[in-house]
Amino acid sequence: MSTPLRTATGALAALATSGLLRPAGPRAAAGAARALYRFGRTPATLLAVAAARHPDRPVMIDDAGVVTYGEVQRRAEAVAAGLAAELPAPPRTLAILCRNHRGFLVALAAGAQLGCELVFVNTELPAAQLARVLDRHRPDVLVHDDEFTGAVGDVTDVTDVTGFTDFTGLAVLAEPTAEPTAEPTDEPTDETTAGRVAGRTLDSLAARGGPAPPRVRGSVRLTLLTSGTTGLAKGVPRAPRFAGLVGLAASGLATARLRAGERVLVAPPFFHGFGLLMLVGAIGVGGTVVCARRFDAERALAAVERHRVGVLVGVPVMFQRLLAVPERHDTSSLRLAMTGAAPLPATTAAELTARFGPILVNGYGSTEVGVVSLAGPDDLRAAPGTVGRPVLGVSVRILRPDRTPAGPGETGSIFVRGGLAFSGYTPDPQRTVRGKEVVGGHVDTGDVGHLDTAGRLYVEGRADDMIVSGGENVFPGEVTEALLTHPAVRDAAVVGVPDPEFGQVLRAFLVTGPERPDAAELKAHLRRDLERYKVPKEFRFVDTIPRNATGKVLRGELG
Repeated sequence: MSTPLRTATGALAALATSGLLRPAGPRAAAGAARALYRFGRTPATLLAVAAARHPDRPVMIDDAGVVTYGEVQRRAEAVAAGLAAELPAPPRTLAILCRNHRGFLVALAAGAQLGCELVFVNTELPAAQLARVLDRHRPDVLVHDDEFTGAVGDVTDVTDVTGFTDFTGLAVLAEPTAEPTAEPTDEPTDETTAGRVAGRTLDSLAARGGPAPPRVRGSVRLTLLTSGTTGLAKGVPRAPRFAGLVGLAASGLATARLRAGERVLVAPPFFHGFGLLMLVGAIGVGGTVVCARRFDAERALAAVERHRVGVLVGVPVMFQRLLAVPERHDTSSLRLAMTGAAPLPATTAAELTARFGPILVNGYGSTEVGVVSLAGPDDLRAAPGTVGRPVLGVSVRILRPDRTPAGPGETGSIFVRGGLAFSGYTPDPQRTVRGKEVVGGHVDTGDVGHLDTAGRLYVEGRADDMIVSGGENVFPGEVTEALLTHPAVRDAAVVGVPDPEFGQVLRAFLVTGPERPDAAELKAHLRRDLERYKVPKEFRFVDTIPRNATGKVLRGELG
């Protein structure tokens, strides 16, 4: 059976047992039809349809407690109406600078109901980069957490110095309990001073009210930011095509077998593609999202026990921290652990399986191309290290440097074509942004890897992370994997440093336990599995490996 046919068959089987096909009553069916008509192919429709079917079901359990589908839907509609009444013209772009909580979801749904382009801003951005991002995207509305009020206020000072255009949009506090710092007014905000006007909150906008916004036709643009590990984060806009969404949903159902009403703990930040996908996916099956503003491994496992979570979502470094917590919580409700957004070490996968059972699903994708492949427990058992087979509707090609196709097992550049791939970065007025290479409709991911004879994909590393030592190509990920198999090594990263003889040599950074191995022991350990030229010349011991919010190593911060 071909892979697409196998995926489609698996999706139908999963759909039949998921509970998603249960018939809705006349009132719920009418509400769902109204949602489809009013909000088009947007995230707002998923929320509205779920709210029509089960308004009293919890949509989210966050740090503030439980909130239902009906409550969030009513609040989002009121906020959308309030924004339309507040602004002198319909907003075109709404940016969200929030951690994981209900305010993020309300802002997302309200913006989609208004037909806005939605820009998801990294909460880790310093003020200078925030200024550049706002200058580039020019949002009419910025919904932000109270903790970022200072950074948002600093944007004006930063732009005055750097020459960027001042942020003139409407700044809105997301917290339901936030106290306004200025008395709200019923008068429309002047567009030239809106960014400096304090006092708007989601609450005050919802209380203001107004007529329902016009119908949204088609879809809205969702703009994610790249990780920015090598410079300013680039904007990646996309208006997901229906075929791409159907293919992803089919593959997700076939591999992950999500169930109606599932409780899903989403640890990655919602502003990232992985976290956003799982937030929207959980709502799509009428599930309950369990989340917290900041990830803490102990609290996450306690939440699994308390709320009987069925699906645990995290990036690899989060699972490594979960594994470091002693087994004192009841996690028997878990039937699925989903990871992605960064390479999954084989040692971590093995430890997860030993502790929680064969429940691991590993995904691969990027901000630019979306979800590329999924590996279920059977894939990982048969081929450890794989990121699985391409999702339905996605084509993967491995190309040599001359852009001819590579054979099975042959390493090359990973190119992808699919319904969720982007068409180009957001233009930046301050610099020229170079696009991705496209060959035969396939977009360069920037990653290097290979396909096996069964069509499973393996990612060996980033092309720009490759180290050339003595004429040999070395990918840091392979060396890091080998280091992590040493019992004393808890975390590791490898970089290339200049060398007059070899061009570059490898330097390893290690986090260890109390027993610290010396260089000779580490080299002997590595030589059991690696060629001599892949063994680091130098080892440095550190307290932590610097990483971004999704666990990617910040190599520029390693000395």
